[in-house]
Amino acid sequence: MKWFGRRREAASDDREELVAALRADSVTAELIARQFGAAQAAGRYAELVAEAERVLGPQDTDTLALRHQLAHWTGESGQPEAAVRLFARLMADRERIQGPGHPDTELARHQLAHWHGRSGRPEEAVRRYEAMRRSAEQENRTETALTLLCEVGYWQQKSGDNAAALRAFSQMLQTAQQELGPGHQLVGIARQRYAEVAGGLPFGNEGGHDGLQDLLATAAAVEAAGDFPRAGRMYGQMAERSEQLYGAGSSQVLSALVAQAKAAVRAEDHETAVDCFGKVLACMELRGEGPGSPEYDILCGQRDELARMAGRTVLRIAQRAAAALGEALQTAPETACAVLAREAGTSHATWLAVVNPGAGEGTWAAWTPEHWAAVLRDLTRRGYEATALCFARDDLRPAPEEACACEQLGLPGLYVSRLSDGNVRFEAYVFRDGEPTRARVVVVEDEPAGTGSPGAERRVSAGAADGGRVAFHEQAAAIGTWREMERARRPAGADEADRPPVFGTYEVLECVGEGGFGRVYLCQDPDGLMVAVKTLHAHLAAAPAIKRGFAHEVRAAQRVDGRFTVPVIAADTDGPAPWMAVPYVAAPSLQEFVERCGRLETDLVRTLGAGIAVALSAIHAEGIVHLDLKPANVLLTEDGPRVIDFGIAQIERLTEPRRGFAGTYAYASPEQLREERTFTPASDVFSLGTVLARLALGRSPWGRDTPSVVAGIRAGTPDLAGLPADFAEVVRWCLQPDPGRRPTAGDVAEALVPGAGDGRIGPPPLPEQGRALVAEHATVPATRHYETLARTRPR
Repeated sequence: MKWFGRRREAASDDREELVAALRADSVTAELIARQFGAAQAAGRYAELVAEAERVLGPQDTDTLALRHQLAHWTGESGQPEAAVRLFARLMADRERIQGPGHPDTELARHQLAHWHGRSGRPEEAVRRYEAMRRSAEQENRTETALTLLCEVGYWQQKSGDNAAALRAFSQMLQTAQQELGPGHQLVGIARQRYAEVAGGLPFGNEGGHDGLQDLLATAAAVEAAGDFPRAGRMYGQMAERSEQLYGAGSSQVLSALVAQAKAAVRAEDHETAVDCFGKVLACMELRGEGPGSPEYDILCGQRDELARMAGRTVLRIAQRAAAALGEALQTAPETACAVLAREAGTSHATWLAVVNPGAGEGTWAAWTPEHWAAVLRDLTRRGYEATALCFARDDLRPAPEEACACEQLGLPGLYVSRLSDGNVRFEAYVFRDGEPTRARVVVVEDEPAGTGSPGAERRVSAGAADGGRVAFHEQAAAIGTWREMERARRPAGADEADRPPVFGTYEVLECVGEGGFGRVYLCQDPDGLMVAVKTLHAHLAAAPAIKRGFAHEVRAAQRVDGRFTVPVIAADTDGPAPWMAVPYVAAPSLQEFVERCGRLETDLVRTLGAGIAVALSAIHAEGIVHLDLKPANVLLTEDGPRVIDFGIAQIERLTEPRRGFAGTYAYASPEQLREERTFTPASDVFSLGTVLARLALGRSPWGRDTPSVVAGIRAGTPDLAGLPADFAEVVRWCLQPDPGRRPTAGDVAEALVPGAGDGRIGPPPLPEQGRALVAEHATVPATRHYETLARTRPR
C-alpha cells in the first residue's frame, strides 16, 4: 500500500498524554501480574503494545519498553520459547534504533541469554553471557563484567558442570576482592554462590582420568579462594579415586595426599593434618620410601609436632561474634557473663548469649547447675552448642568461681579485655582439677551472607524454659516451635509518625504483601512471638456483605484444628479494618522445595501428600473449600507439611464479585475453570492430585503453558508417565473429571499412608538439600526493615 501525503502525528501535548496513559496502564499490568498471574499480565501487555504501535509507532522507545515487559511476562507465564523469540526481535530492533551499546539494548541482550537458559539451553546462556562478559572486561567495566561472570557460573551450574561453575565463582570472588575491595556487595554474592556450588560435590566426570583432572582444577580454585577445609576434602576424594585407578602406592595418590595434608595445615586443623600425614607416610612406605629416607624422617617430625599442637584446645570465633563479645562484656566488667556458641556441625562460634548482663540482675556465680542446664538446653533448642563461657577481665586472670563453673560445664573459659575502642584482647583456658591450661584463640572471617547466623548478641533469661514456648492455642503443637525471634525495635532515628498500626496486642513490623482483598503484615506480640496479620482493605470493609463474608470465613478458619494446618490464633472482624492473625512459620514452601530439589522420591511425596490430605480433611470439616491448593500454599517443616491460606480464595471471590474464577490455573479443578458459583471439597482433592503428580514427576501433568494446562484439565487427560503404578492409581482417582467420583481427602490420606487418619504419619524423609533449605529458613531474619535484638526483657 502506498501512502500519499504524511501520516498525521499527534501534537506534543497529545503525545505526552498518550505516553502518560500507557505508562499508567503498564503499572496496572504489573498489579495484574501480582494478583492474577503472569498470563493475564502478558495478555494486558499485548494489548498495550498494539496500542503503542498504533499511536506512537513501532520505533518509539516507550513502545520498545512495553515490548520488553510483554516478553518478560510471556516467559513467566510458562512460555520460555516465546520469550526467546520476543527478546530476539526486541534486541535486534533496539540495536538498530538505539545502538548496540545502549543500556536498553544490553538489558535485552541479557534477557535473551536468560530465557535461552530458562528454555532448557543453559549452554547457550553460558555462551552468550561469556561473550557479554568479555566485552565488558575489554571496556574496563569491572562491576558489569563480574555480574555477568556470576551469570556464567549460574548457568554452568544449571547445565550440570559444577566444576566450571565453581571456577567461575572463585574467579569472581578473587577479582571482586582485588578490584572492588572486601566489603563490596559483589564479594558477598560471590562467596554465597561459591559456597552453594562447593556444597554440591562431587564434580565433573566421575569415571576416570578426565574426572580427576577436572576435580584437581576445581580443588585448586577452592584452595586459592581460601576455603582450605573444602579443598582438603576434595584432595581426599582425588586420593581415593587415584587409588582405584592407579593403585595405592601410585604417584597420583601420593600427590593428592600431600595436597590434602597441606590444606589441613593451612586450615589450622591439626587433628586432620596429623591423620593426613599418617596417610602420606603409609603411601611412602608402599613406594619403598619408608624409614631412613630423608623425606620420610622429616615428615615424621612434622607429624609429631602437629600432634602436639592438636592436643591443645583451640577456640575459633567469627569476627562479628568476637566484636559483639567485646562490646557486651565490657559494658559491665567483673560481673557480666556470656556463653559463646556455634551452630551444630560448624567449626567456629558465631553466636553469643549474654546470660548475666551486669549489676542489678543477680550474679551468675550464685546459679545452680539447673540454671546452667536450662541455658544450655535453650541454646540446643535453637540449634547451637556451647563452646566457652566468657568473662570480662582487665588482667585476664581466671577467678576461682569462674574456673569452677567452666569445669562443671566442661567448657573452656574465654577472658576479654578491651584495650581501646578498636582493639580487644582474648585469653582462653581449659580447667582440669581446678588448674588452668592455656588454650589458643583464633578469630576467623565471618561466613558469607546466608550461610550462617550473625554473631549478634543474644540474652537468655536465667530461668530459660526447658521445652520452648507454651502455646496459647491448643493446636499450636502441630507447628512445633513457632517462629520465636528476638524482640525487634525500630532503627535509631526512625520517624515515629511513620509507625505502622497495631492490631490488638500485635505490633506491626512491616507490610510484607498486598493483594486484591487486603494487606499482610509481619507483627510480633509482647513476648516476641512472630505472627502474620491479614487485613481487609478499608473500602471493602465498608461493604456490609463483604465484611460479613470475611467474618464468616475467619470464624470457620478459627475452628480448624488439624495437625498439618496453621491455625488462626486471633482476629477482629468487627472493627473498621478487620484482620486475622496466624503464626509466622519460618519454613520454605513446597514450591521453593521442588525448585531446589527437583523431582521428589515417591515415598517422600506419599508422606507429604498424606499430611496435606489430613489438613484438607480438617479444613473441609469446617465447611471450608481451599480453592487454591498448590505447592506455594504448603509450607515444609521438619515434621511435615503445613497448609496455609485456606479460605483466602473464597474471600478474594467475595471482593471480586465480577470475577468468577478462583485459584491458580495450573492446579485448578474443572469446575473452577467452569467458574461455577459454589464448590465442594472435591475441588481441593482434584488440586491435591495435581500437586502429588507435580512433586513426583518434577513437572506438571497437564503441560508446560497455560493454554495446554487448561485444555488438559478440561479434557481430563493428565500425563502421568513415570509414576509407579500404585501411586499413579491414587493420583488418577483424585483427577477424575466428575467431582462425584473423586475420593474424599481422608480416603486419599489412607491410600497414601495407611493409618494417616489416626496420626500414623512420620516425619518426611527429606533429602540433604531439603533439610538444608528448612534450616536456612529457620535462621533467616523475619524482617528486613527493623533491628532485631534478642532480649526477653525490655530495656
